[in-house]
Amino acid sequence: MNIKVVLFFVFLVTSSAYSQDKRDYQWFFGMDQDGGSEIRAFKFDFNNQPFTPELRNKGLNFDQNNVSLCDKNGGLLLYSNGCAIANREHDIMMNGDSINAGEFIDDFWSNGSCFGGYPGHQDMLILEDPADQEGYYMIHKRLDRAVDGSFDILSLSYSYVDLSLDGGLGAVTEKNVDFYTIEQFLWSYLTAINHSNGKDWWIVNPGADSKFYVFTIDIDGLNLHSIQDALHEFDQNASAGGDSKFSPDGTQYAYFNHIDGLLLYDFDRESGKLSHVRKLDIPITDQANFATCEWSSNSEFLYLATADSLWQVEVAFENLEDGKVFIAEHNGIKDPFSTQFFKSTLGPDCRIYIRPGSSTRSFHVIHKPNKKGVACNLEQQGVVLPEVSAVGSFPNFPRFRVDEKEKCDPSISSIFGELVFYNRELKVIPNPATHLITVIFPDNNLGDVYILDMAGKLVFHQQEFCDGALLDVSFLSAGVYTLEFVPDNNEDRVVYTGRLVKVD
Repeated sequence: MNIKVVLFFVFLVTSSAYSQDKRDYQWFFGMDQDGGSEIRAFKFDFNNQPFTPELRNKGLNFDQNNVSLCDKNGGLLLYSNGCAIANREHDIMMNGDSINAGEFIDDFWSNGSCFGGYPGHQDMLILEDPADQEGYYMIHKRLDRAVDGSFDILSLSYSYVDLSLDGGLGAVTEKNVDFYTIEQFLWSYLTAINHSNGKDWWIVNPGADSKFYVFTIDIDGLNLHSIQDALHEFDQNASAGGDSKFSPDGTQYAYFNHIDGLLLYDFDRESGKLSHVRKLDIPITDQANFATCEWSSNSEFLYLATADSLWQVEVAFENLEDGKVFIAEHNGIKDPFSTQFFKSTLGPDCRIYIRPGSSTRSFHVIHKPNKKGVACNLEQQGVVLPEVSAVGSFPNFPRFRVDEKEKCDPSISSIFGELVFYNRELKVIPNPATHLITVIFPDNNLGDVYILDMAGKLVFHQQEFCDGALLDVSFLSAGVYTLEFVPDNNEDRVVYTGRLVKVD
């Protein structure tokens, strides 16, 4: 059967067999849409199967803050870099400019241009208005002048989008509205989750006064719900130094940075109450300036990373130290700059992605975060990008699918009808190559080998291919290709992948 027909049939089968809320399916990164530099703009679109990073040639630049939102079918609605709000056609929305405008941008940030977006990492959210199906709140933080003359986060702000305007592309009807002000909020740690009623929202952000400020969005608008003691004194140097994440099942809330360590709370989605705090310290090294945390989709494991180390914590243990397992040390690879661990997020494909804090050609990935210990399969530099990325962060999403049985969809990475995880252990010798290559992979398997060009088009397929066999690639044009090997007996659902550089 023609391979295109087979793939089309597989797509229909997997699409009809599984459907999930897709509001977090499009992620945007990078800065250059014109190809004039090596720091390119690209995107992750999990609507595509198999998923692969793609270059993009229009839209906003991202060097810091990052937020986006799709409809429940995965269609883009709007996104922002903290300086502007863009519509689904990647143009600045009507009245969507000058987000977070003020003295900080004018006098201190990017010569007033805000070219790469507003500073921050987990400092923006887009949430649907329960009172209006076309309305959206964008929650964001703005640096203001404090009493001592320094800039800090004094207020939480919102801008409001009405997608019924401008022919359905949307317009900003309220902008930079400060809705709550204190002496100082912590930078980062802004997160949200649906109320137990499935319509309203809980928003949580810590203050420098070691309290959690809990807000609601409901039919009455955006309001303070409660101020709760963290039962721990936050270190002021932890501002902007870590993450806060709700568990995918909505029952727990994690606050983590390299100084305070992990604070893990039970969370009640009906009352908005944080309770039963458990604390876990982690080793602090000279490299540990930033830290990140993320949950497995089954809410059983929490992953904690500093720049040079990754741990897994099984949260069922009352003493979290009993559930802590060291997974890996950063391998030291530069690609071309440091690829140390920086920010992590759970993708809609059930994998946890970890990005470096520098401009690199690759991200890290935890393929099986629901597995205990090193069986989680961390692959450093496991996601190869089309070009070098800018520094930045992942989009900050609320927890979606919290009331769905399945919190993510592993079939996003389906290839030729198989549910797989990628493991880049395939080796090609020589590489670059002109004529004959040897393909080497573990376990002395027999199976199918595929060669795809950079557009994802299948250019070669051979069955009953074995480890160490010679392959003639002289027919290929000069360029970069992806090799994939699928074992015949694939009970573990592994696909071995590698890159081939073909030269004349």
